[in-house]
Amino acid sequence: MDRRNVLQPLLGGAAFANVAWAQGAGWGWGAVSGASIIVREGLEAALVLGAVAAYLRAAGTGARLMRGLWGGVIAALVSSAAVWWLAEGMLLGAGEARLEALEGWTALLAAAVLFFVIGGLFHQAYVADWTERMRARARQAAARGSVLGLAVLGFLVVFREGFETVLFVRVLLAQAPADAVGAGALLGALLTAVLVLALARGGARLPLRAVFRISGWLLLALALSFVGHGVHELQEAGIFSETPWWEKALDTTPLRWLGLRGTLETMAAQAVYLLLVAAVFVLGRWRARLAA
Repeated sequence: MDRRNVLQPLLGGAAFANVAWAQGAGWGWGAVSGASIIVREGLEAALVLGAVAAYLRAAGTGARLMRGLWGGVIAALVSSAAVWWLAEGMLLGAGEARLEALEGWTALLAAAVLFFVIGGLFHQAYVADWTERMRARARQAAARGSVLGLAVLGFLVVFREGFETVLFVRVLLAQAPADAVGAGALLGALLTAVLVLALARGGARLPLRAVFRISGWLLLALALSFVGHGVHELQEAGIFSETPWWEKALDTTPLRWLGLRGTLETMAAQAVYLLLVAAVFVLGRWRARLAA
């Protein structure tokens, strides 16, 4: 019997299993990433708004200023939706080369934004500092009785997170299946709602520090995938050079969903990004020890 006839079904089955494994990993990566984005962005906005609203209630500023705050929140949600549709329109009218370049630069922009977010989350100061700044603005607006000031405050808190969410999800949709990202986003919204409800009912026992620390690691993996995807898209657009390096090994495995495209340029960019994050982390720890 010809050995090739015996091995052919086995090789075909292995190839099918490898593709199925890669697809399953891609789906899971998209779902986990989508959930992580929503939890991180939604929980931060909820924490800041909760702190501001609690201050306004304790100060007895009245319903008028509180309505100004929530009016700004609604305006921010509408504006975030408008940014989403604007981005969708830009993608629809783009040719293939322009689309690849646009996706590439957008992915690198998202990675740059995540760089600052990750550094703050790892040092557990990002949310606390932002919350304190917004609470200070609330005190100033309440002292003046400014409804517009509270509306602007509510808008800034939510639109900042909404813009980041639109940016991150748009880039993620270029890497992972849309149904996976959608399922993850829905799960993230439900988890965020549960956490916010628990906080409202006495969340001092909730491990928020651990939640943000875990989200920091997940966002770091997401940022590395954005770097790899962004450089790859710019290579496809002819903007960056492309030097194959472990390409066959990486492009046929689930590792490609992490942005490991198997070229020297993509992996070098990811290595530099990781070293920068590590440097910021070490520098922050060193400064904290000096301050102590």
